[in-house]
Amino acid sequence: MLNEKRNELTDFKTEEMVKEILEFGITVEQAQLRDLTFPKSIQDLFAKHLEAKIRAKSELENARTAVATARALKNASELMKDDDNIKFFQIIETITKIAEKGKHTFMIGEINQLTKK
Repeated sequence: MLNEKRNELTDFKTEEMVKEILEFGITVEQAQLRDLTFPKSIQDLFAKHLEAKIRAKSELENARTAVATARALKNASELMKDDDNIKFFQIIETITKIAEKGKHTFMIGEINQLTKK
């Protein structure tokens, strides 16, 4: 808003100024403010406001990502719920994790098949 009204705020050529400097033989074509500097406290407030907006936008995006991930996991679990192949792979994965922790003996299948060899 300040930038939009900059021309209105920065036009300092007034009748009083023209009259005063005419005494010295000077003519002013244009008198304009070049820079606006705010006090440190106001600059800090602007910075905090901007930081809060950026943080809020980032947190919103993270929340959307988390919701999408949860939805995808739920859909995947629904698809796999009654699948025998998935259950088999889960059992194999569990056995592998147990085997990594120590020395264990696992027998898979019937005992008769193992002794016939």
